[in-house]
Parts: sequence; structure tokens; C-alpha cells
Amino acid sequence: MCASRILAIMLAAFLALPGAPLAQSGDKRADAAREQARRLQQANRALERDKAELTKEKAASEARAQEAEGRLGALRRNLAVANRRAAELGGELDALRGERDRLTQRLAETEKRLAETGDNLRRESGERKRIEALAAQHAAQHGQTIAQCEERNAKLHGEGVALLEHYRAKSCFAAALQAEPFTGLKRVEVENFVEDARDRLDGLRLAAPSR
Repeated sequence: MCASRILAIMLAAFLALPGAPLAQSGDKRADAAREQARRLQQANRALERDKAELTKEKAASEARAQEAEGRLGALRRNLAVANRRAAELGGELDALRGERDRLTQRLAETEKRLAETGDNLRRESGERKRIEALAAQHAAQHGQTIAQCEERNAKLHGEGVALLEHYRAKSCFAAALQAEPFTGLKRVEVENFVEDARDRLDGLRLAAPSR
């Protein structure tokens, strides 16, 4: 718009130059000169206004450009910070993934050992129960055997003592009295034999174990 106005003013000034037809009077030439000067002044003022507006627009544009450059610089700085942070987070993520993989492996190994330990405990528990059952069975059999031995030993002891008493009461004692009716020495010998035999039988007798 400013260029069109300047072109119109310059065209009007050109038409008012001294090269116009000579038929014009001096007054008209003077009027034309004044008009030309007026138009040139108007054109100059218009140019000054346009210059001021352009200067103002240029300053505003430069301010906006500086602001845009500032925002661009801030964005670039933020982008650099974000890139560094992204790199740091990437490293941390890789470390966490590695730690997760190691923990997963350790967990699998622990679960495997736990399963093996459980199997061993079950086997040991079964073996312990089997041994306890055998021990109880052997203890019962041993107790039964001891009871039978005690019973047989008691019977043997009783029969031995009875045999000695019978021997003393009848055969040997009667024979001794007939052989030595006055001194009684044979009777003492028989009594000593019976007592010694009883002591030996008592020594061979099994004592009942404490329960």
C-alpha cells in the first residue's frame, strides 16, 4: 500500500515539471510548483510515517525473533536435559532389568533347593517312622523274650531249689544219719552242700530288668 501511494505522488510531481506546454501562464506555473512542493512534502511525510511504522514493525519483529530465539534456546536446553535424563533412566532401567533377571534366577534356584529339601525331609520322615516301627517291634519282641527267659529261669531256679530240698530231706540226709548217728558230721556236710548249691543257683538267676 505504501509503494502505490509513493508511485502516485511521484507521477503527479512529474506532470508538474517545467516541460509542460508553454501556453500555461506564469501564475499557473507558480501554482503548479507550489502544488508540486506540497505533494512532495506530503510524500515525504508519508515516507516518514511509513519509515516510522516500518521501524516500529522491525523492532517488534526483532523482539519477537529474540523471544522466539530465547524460547528455542530454552527448548534446546530442556531437550538436552531431557536427553541426558533419558540416557540416565535408560541405564537405570538396564540395571533394574539385570537385577530382576538375577533375582529371578536366584528364586528359581531357591525353589528347586526347597523342593529337593522337601523331598529329603519326606524320605527321612518315612525312614524315621520305619525305624521307629522296627525299634518298637524289636523292643516288644525283646521284652517278650526277656519275660520268657525270666519265667524259664525262675522255673529252673525253683526246680533246682526243690531238687536240693528233696535231696536234703530224703536220700542224702537219711543216709548221713544212718552212717553217723552220733556225731552229725555228715549232716553238716550235706547242709553245706545244699547251701552252696542254692547260692550258685541264686547267682545264675536272672534279675528282672527295671521298667
